[in-house]
Amino acid sequence: MRSFNKIFIIALPRCATVSLCDALGLLGIPTAHLGCIYGEATGEHFHPQRLSRIYQQISCGDYDLDILHECRGLADYPACCPSVFQQLDRQFPGSLFVNVRRDDDLVGWLQSVERQFVGLQLVKQNIEASADEQHFMQVMLSLRAMTFGQSQFDPEVFLRAYHAYQLQVAQTFAARPEVLLQFDDTADLEIVGFEKLCKFLECANPGRPFPNSNTHSQRPQAAFMQALADGTVASLTGIQPTGMPLGHSQPKGVGVPK
Repeated sequence: MRSFNKIFIIALPRCATVSLCDALGLLGIPTAHLGCIYGEATGEHFHPQRLSRIYQQISCGDYDLDILHECRGLADYPACCPSVFQQLDRQFPGSLFVNVRRDDDLVGWLQSVERQFVGLQLVKQNIEASADEQHFMQVMLSLRAMTFGQSQFDPEVFLRAYHAYQLQVAQTFAARPEVLLQFDDTADLEIVGFEKLCKFLECANPGRPFPNSNTHSQRPQAAFMQALADGTVASLTGIQPTGMPLGHSQPKGVGVPK
């Protein structure tokens, strides 16, 4: 196994961050996704209390995160926050980074983000949600704002943020390409996921299918689709109430920023 300090999955949300976290866990590298450390039987892909503590620490400028004394790395928020991953790079020299892009299907990415983000709010901010769920959602919204510039989903704003973020990642590691593993698309994980990851980490390939962890998305996305069918929400990216998107044509108001 290659020697490294920490490992950070800096891919943006809806870019297979849970699957990558699970893959690292299978390789013996316990990593935390939204505060939930690989192997914990929580039934969720997040740990509200730990995530709140992480947010509290970075809000105070403390990047010696408690959770990184319990595991080897982080996935998703806050590692994908533009202002945070560079601080983590300085705090933990000798670390490795993994990014996944979705340039070939940005409409699909935006639709996935809309279903998950809006759906999670429907689940966690309804009148039946507990105080803990409400607090968790507030932390998530704050981390979203740190990542995309605003907490509420807007396809044009989020697309600009996507492009700006990929540029920042490229510039940050331009002189150190050896510490960054990048996948061009989530579909590559199924084909060459372990091959590239194990080569990057200099470890044995487990010879098994790459994880495809999406059960955490089912409840929020079902809530979004139900609200769409009820007329409670309207899709900003062309998602239809049947669950079938309007092909892969560019949604109105969504364009590649100049």
